[in-house]
Amino acid sequence: MLLIALAWPACSSLAGPYREYAIRFDGGAPPALDQNPSDAELIDAVARVMSGRLGLPFPATIKAYVYVNEATLVDGLIKIAGETSDEAWDRGRFAVGVATRGGVFLRGDYLARMHVVGRAALFAHELTHVSQRQLREGGRRQPAQWILEGHAEWVKFQVLDRLGYRSYTESRDDIVRCVVGAATPIKLFPDLQTLASNTRWTQSMNQLGSAATYGQAFLAVDGLVERYGSARLVEFLGRFALAADPREHWGKVFPISYRQFVDESRVRLEGLSRATPSSAGAGSPAASPPSSCR
Repeated sequence: MLLIALAWPACSSLAGPYREYAIRFDGGAPPALDQNPSDAELIDAVARVMSGRLGLPFPATIKAYVYVNEATLVDGLIKIAGETSDEAWDRGRFAVGVATRGGVFLRGDYLARMHVVGRAALFAHELTHVSQRQLREGGRRQPAQWILEGHAEWVKFQVLDRLGYRSYTESRDDIVRCVVGAATPIKLFPDLQTLASNTRWTQSMNQLGSAATYGQAFLAVDGLVERYGSARLVEFLGRFALAADPREHWGKVFPISYRQFVDESRVRLEGLSRATPSSAGAGSPAASPPSSCR
């Protein structure tokens, strides 16, 4: 926590002690970072990549709030973000970071123990959710949860690549190995349509793990971007700010039906185990998933 205390101004309110920082998206290319940058330096570098290089929109002012533990984080979500007690506990329980309209809320005790790559990944994922909210500002509906989470993972891996921490290809290969080596067989993964609602997403995550949820969602978004480009995905997300029927948004942007894409994604997913060679010999147990799996 000393690192955070030195870099971020201290605050105190009804929500208890916390660290508050105004995230800077301007200033051009991110500066060269040392091996252990402060959270303030790192989140600014991540923000500049996302805004300047990936072209993602953000509110004019966005802050990060760092709390010492779970209880103070939840308190901050209530007192600063304006969430109800039930909402705050649902979102803040066991969370390392939470993105809200009021900013990005983070667990300082976890950040202090995380490697720089893990911190950069966390910041990028949560800031993507902030950008997604900005894209659909004023709208009453939101895209399927698998698209929101898959996009946040896609951006996260792009940021790690552009900051020089890990190539996008390496990150993608890690996810493939996580999915193939997951305790839950791919054939038992819920389909993307099941993962469309936040409730079903959370249930699936708790019951089946991250490979079946985050891993599957990322690979689906990776395939979508590979076929049609990231600009179309951003355009799709932005259409949820319109008053039009949300069921029409997909067809206005992508030349493939939603159902067909979901079906084709399932076929590709189930083909991974056959296409991914095992490092073990014939008849040997499958290789364990890499340590980078959630």
